[in-house]
Amino acid sequence: MVHHSVKSSRIASVAYDEASATLEIRFRDRTTLQYYPVPARIFIDFLSVVSKGRFYDGVVKGKFKEMKVP
Repeated sequence: MVHHSVKSSRIASVAYDEASATLEIRFRDRTTLQYYPVPARIFIDFLSVVSKGRFYDGVVKGKFKEMKVP
């Protein structure tokens, strides 16, 4: 997955794999989480919103299956 750096105090970058509908989020504390199945539009919206942290909390966190990447 290709990560896109974002401006956020909590989130370092986001990536998306269309084939598996997986959204990957790398946090500034170096934790990386994957969410699935996530529609592509959510990734597109994630890149365009001003507050990445607020978007993550309201739209992604707790809404999809989550897996921590070792």
